[in-house]
Amino acid sequence: MRKIKFNLLAIFFMLLAFDASFVYAAKKSKKSKAQKSEQSSVRPPDWVNSKPAAYPESRYLTASGSANFEKAADQDALANLASVFNQIISSNTNASRKMRQDTDESVSKESAYSQDVSVIVDQSELTGVEIKERFFDGKKHYSLAVLDKVEAAKIYVSAIEENNKEIARLESFSQADQFSMERCANLFIAQEKAEQNKGYIDRLFVIDSDQAKRMSTKSPQDFRAQRVEIARQIPIFVKVSGDKDSFVQKKLCDMLTSLGFRFSSDSAERYSLTGDFSLEQKMSTDKESMQTFYSFSCALKDSAMSTALWSDSFKGRASSFNEADSLDRAKNAVGKRIQKNLAESFMNFLRGAK
Repeated sequence: MRKIKFNLLAIFFMLLAFDASFVYAAKKSKKSKAQKSEQSSVRPPDWVNSKPAAYPESRYLTASGSANFEKAADQDALANLASVFNQIISSNTNASRKMRQDTDESVSKESAYSQDVSVIVDQSELTGVEIKERFFDGKKHYSLAVLDKVEAAKIYVSAIEENNKEIARLESFSQADQFSMERCANLFIAQEKAEQNKGYIDRLFVIDSDQAKRMSTKSPQDFRAQRVEIARQIPIFVKVSGDKDSFVQKKLCDMLTSLGFRFSSDSAERYSLTGDFSLEQKMSTDKESMQTFYSFSCALKDSAMSTALWSDSFKGRASSFNEADSLDRAKNAVGKRIQKNLAESFMNFLRGAK
């Protein structure tokens, strides 16, 4: 009997403890829901749904963004600001093109300018943009991206002025050495600086149109025309050893032509592009396919300076069940690498890139 009473008493206390924990959990749940409800009921700042009063349009460009995570909301705000920038620049550029159409008497020239102009402004290219405000409503994050027009204008003006100084320096080459690779490279870099300036002025026009109208820079098209004209006056002697059917030599000549230069068979030329090429065919270890290994290296030399200006190399292999097909695959691969990779490397040399 005593044992039964003890067991009943134990069960009673267990039920009492369970009931207490249930009541506590229910209270905690209600408290948690109340906190969330209270947080979500906080009134969002004005910039979430409209233009922020703290950042007037006369001085600032703004854009808001939202996402489930704070960093994603920041990125959304930056992207939206870049989009606003892009739309304004595109509108201005299209208006400029339309003006040229209206003043052009030639129908053919008019149709050439009838296409819509697509201008893309990457958010990473925007200057002076900051995330100034953030808000969390309990479910979603909001961010406000702000660009200070005055400060950004100062940065763009400074960048344009620095580029103009560099352009002037690049143009001050020796007239006695006017048809040189150095002058061609200088004009290439000047062209890129002028293209940068054009982008800066476009963005400055959005920020401060009066300041943009006062800025001037040379046309990148003019530098390109000068560079192409000079390149045409620079013959380059081309010779490749190990190239039995002159396949690689022809591809090198095509590459130089595509970049605006002339190739020559006169070894006395100031500039020479010489290379070494090799092909080797081997049966694969499983004896099921033929492998063609290729290797190529080349260098551009300036006899007047007795120095190598640029060099590059590559190697690889091609496989096929057929010997002739394996050879053709290898040659096609070599041709593509000269046309793409080698040409890009040569362009980087002209830009001064390593």
